[in-house]
Amino acid sequence: MSGVALSEEHLDLLLEKVYTAKGWDFRQYRRSSIKRCVERQIALSRRSYHSYLDLLDSEPSEFNTLFNHITIKVSEFFRDTEVFQRIENYVIPMTIRRLTIKGSKTLRIWSCGCAKGEEPFSVAILIHKRLKEWGENFNVKIFATDIDESAVNAARKGVFVEDSLKNVDPITRTQFFQTANRSYKIIPQIRNLVTFGAHDIVSHIHLSNMDIILCRNLLIYFEKDLQEKVFEKFYYSLKPGGFIVLGKSEVPPLSYRENLLDVCKREKIYQKVAQ
Repeated sequence: MSGVALSEEHLDLLLEKVYTAKGWDFRQYRRSSIKRCVERQIALSRRSYHSYLDLLDSEPSEFNTLFNHITIKVSEFFRDTEVFQRIENYVIPMTIRRLTIKGSKTLRIWSCGCAKGEEPFSVAILIHKRLKEWGENFNVKIFATDIDESAVNAARKGVFVEDSLKNVDPITRTQFFQTANRSYKIIPQIRNLVTFGAHDIVSHIHLSNMDIILCRNLLIYFEKDLQEKVFEKFYYSLKPGGFIVLGKSEVPPLSYRENLLDVCKREKIYQKVAQ
């Protein structure tokens, strides 16, 4: 399998073709990352660039194959355990305290780029455990979205292989998962806390009135201008006093930093300044 090296012009033309045919807008994704993904997929097809364009025309299913190659999905329960420890021991208690002071009993959370559901279900487990421990009764609404509809459909089933549970301790496995045929299914009590939906954060309107947003390792795939455009959506989606959790290599755009408190610097957790 020989390598394929795309010119910037050829990459632009291909991404424009994807956008025109399918509405998937990767044109402002980080060039180096998406260029590597596209080059690998063309190489795997054993075609030249122009022959690959012909393949897209003759076999539209190749658009889906290319899409899956571009939208990398790497996830597991409690991925980066220290981040989830901070969420459990700081973000959730502070959020519950703030809502209680305001007299609200509704907790709204958005997991953007949820892949197959490990992240939102991890948060749901932590919230369930905390609320039960404190004897609190909240209306918990977790919205989990991803651009990949097939991943969202898999997430809705709530069934996972053992490898994705490597950070889940035995007691939590027993409490929150049902085992069958070497797979693990999230229990209905946790499954019902999460609403899944296909959503493109680049082109679709943002969700609103969120207390916590998790968007981890998504901004790194965007060019600077697109990062700012997307982060603006998160900023206005988040309530004053709410928290946003980013990936370990991500920071908020400079124009928003004065309105965000760096509450957990190492774990990249920020709090929107209350107004």
